[in-house]
Amino acid sequence: MYYLSFLNSHDQAFDPVAHKENAFFGLHCDFEEREVGEVIVPFFTPTIQNPGIAWLASQPSRYAVLSEQAEYDVTPVQLARGRLSALPTELAGDDCQLEFTCVPPDEDAVLRAAANVLRIGEVAYDPDADPEDREAPEAYDPLFYSPEADDDPGNALAGTMDVWRWNRLTLVPERVHLINGRVQHVIAGLTAGTYRSERLSIKNPPKAVSRLRLISSWTQSASGDQPTEFLGTREIDSYNYKDFIENLPQAGTAIGSSTGWTIADAKVKSVETLMAQTFSGGAFASLFGATNHKIKMQPKRVTVGMRAHYEYSQEREEIIDLYMSAGVQSVLDDDKIETVDQITLSSLTLDVTTKEWLYEDPDTLEVLHYLVGDRRQANGRVWLCTFEHDATETFTANHFDETGEVAQNLWVKTAKRAAIDTATSRFADKNRGIRAVRHGLRRLHRIVQRRARAAEVTFEVPWKVGRFITCADECRVENRRWPGGELVGKVIGVQLKMEGSSRTAIITLGVSVGTGTAPVEPTEDQQETAGIVYDVTAPAVNNPVNAETLDSQGPRILVVENEADEQERFARAAAESDGDPVAAIAANPTRLRIFYEPLRQEDLITRRISVHTQPILVRKGINLSPEIA
Repeated sequence: MYYLSFLNSHDQAFDPVAHKENAFFGLHCDFEEREVGEVIVPFFTPTIQNPGIAWLASQPSRYAVLSEQAEYDVTPVQLARGRLSALPTELAGDDCQLEFTCVPPDEDAVLRAAANVLRIGEVAYDPDADPEDREAPEAYDPLFYSPEADDDPGNALAGTMDVWRWNRLTLVPERVHLINGRVQHVIAGLTAGTYRSERLSIKNPPKAVSRLRLISSWTQSASGDQPTEFLGTREIDSYNYKDFIENLPQAGTAIGSSTGWTIADAKVKSVETLMAQTFSGGAFASLFGATNHKIKMQPKRVTVGMRAHYEYSQEREEIIDLYMSAGVQSVLDDDKIETVDQITLSSLTLDVTTKEWLYEDPDTLEVLHYLVGDRRQANGRVWLCTFEHDATETFTANHFDETGEVAQNLWVKTAKRAAIDTATSRFADKNRGIRAVRHGLRRLHRIVQRRARAAEVTFEVPWKVGRFITCADECRVENRRWPGGELVGKVIGVQLKMEGSSRTAIITLGVSVGTGTAPVEPTEDQQETAGIVYDVTAPAVNNPVNAETLDSQGPRILVVENEADEQERFARAAAESDGDPVAAIAANPTRLRIFYEPLRQEDLITRRISVHTQPILVRKGINLSPEIA
C-alpha cells in the first residue's frame, strides 16, 4: 500500500503519521527518473480514488507527497514529492490518474539562478594558477555562448562532468556526475536479474581519437592619433617661410599613397626672426634699371608641431583542432578519428556577456524594469543602470524636465568586457585563448566520457533495494551472465512500479568500457586541465604590422629639404654667375618629406593550431574480453 497526501506547501516537512492518516490509498503508481538531456526531472503517476475536480481545486497547493509502509518499515517512508502537472482528463470514473513532477514552484527561475552562479564572464585569468583557482573560468567560457545563454541552464555544465537533477525528496536542484555516483549500491548474486530481466547492449563507443574544432575569427584593428609629435622639437630655418607655412599638410592629408597613415594635426608653434643676409646683385638689372646692387633677405625659424593618424584593419582567423585519445577497450572501428563537433566562437573583440537593452520582454510583452547595477548594450556602447526605472520607449541615458535640463540620470557609460584587445594578432596562445582551449578540451572530455558509457545494462532488483536508488548513485553488480561476472556503472534510469501488493524496481546503468589506465603526469612542455594532459603545436604568427606599437612608431623618412643654409648656397651660386639669388631661392623652396612604413593588409590571415591530449582515464566498468578458464 502506498499513500498520496496533499501538502500545504512544496517544502512542508514529511510527517509519517499525519500524511498517512490524511492520504489517498493508492491503487497503482509508476515512478520514473531518467537521464535525458542535461536535466533529470523525476515524475510519478499515481492512480487514486476519484476525489472530484472540486476537491482538487480546493487544495492549498498543488503539491503532494508519495509515501509507503512496507512490512519491513516501522513507519511510512517518503518516496517522492511533486507538483500536480495538470488536472486529469478523465474525472467521471471511480478512480483517476494524476501526474506529478518533482520540481519546486518557479523551477525555471530556480534552475536558472543556480546555473548563473557558474557563469564566469571576462575575468583576469592566469593559466599557471592553482587548479582550484582555474576551475571556474575553465569550466565556463562565455565565448562559446551568446548573451542569452542563461535561457538554457544545461549549457552552464557543458565544461563539467555533471548534469542537473531535481532531488525527488527535497525538490532542490543538484549536480550529478555522469560517471561516478555519490552512493554505490552493491548488488550481489542473482538479485540483479530477477525473472531473467537482465539486459546488456553496447551502444556507440567513442573512436580512438575524437576531434573538436574551434574557429575563432576577429578583425585586428588599430585606429588613433599618435600621442607624441614627430616634429615637436624640430626647428626649420627658411627664407621662404611664408610659402613653407602655407604648404604645410593639413589634418587628413594622406602620408604617401594607401599606406594607412594620415596627418592628425599640423600647427605652427612659433616663428622666430633670424639674422638677415646680404647677397651681391651681380650684373643683372633690377626693376629700376640699376646694376651691381646688393639684396638683403631675412630668414626665419619656424617651429612646427605635427602628429600622425593611423588606420589599420586585418581579418584574422585561428582554427584550433582538439584531438583527444581515449583509453577504451577494443570495439569495432575504434581506430578511427571522429569529428564530434565544430564550434565557432563569439566575436573576440566585442562584449558577448552583456545583453542588449530591450523595452519589453519578447515573450510576455511586459515592459522591462531595470535595477541599479544592470548592464546593457545600446547604441554600440555598454551602459550601467544608476537609477531603478521602467524601460523608456526608446533608450535614453537621461530623463529631461520641461526646460530641457537633466532631471534624472538613468544610465552611465561603462567599459566593454571583450576577450582580447582589437590590436592583438594572436589568440590561442594568449592567456585568454588558453582558457578557451581548456574549456574546449573539457567539453570534448564530457562528450567522450558520455560516449564511453557504451554498455547499457538493465535489470530488476528487489523492491527494498530499488526504491531508494536514484540517478545520483552508481551500482556494483554481480551476475554470471555478464562478461567478467560483474560490472559497475552509473545509474541513468530508475523505474518503480507499484500495483496493489506487487512491487517492481528496474534499474538502468550506463557502464564505461574503458581500460582504466591512469593518465601520465604532464611534463614541463605539457599543460593540464581537469586531469587532461595535452600539448599544443602552433605556427608563428604572420604579423605584417605590429598594431600594438603604432602609437609609438615614428616615420621611416623625415627630411626637411632646402633649409636656409642650402638656400643660401643656391642664392650665392646664382649671384656669382650673374644670376638672380631671389629666383634661385624661389626655385628651391623649403619642403617636408615624410614617409611612414605602409600598413600592409591581406584578405585573411589564417593560423592553424592543433592540440593533442594524452590518453584520458576512462573507467573500466566492465571487462569485455575476460579470460576464459
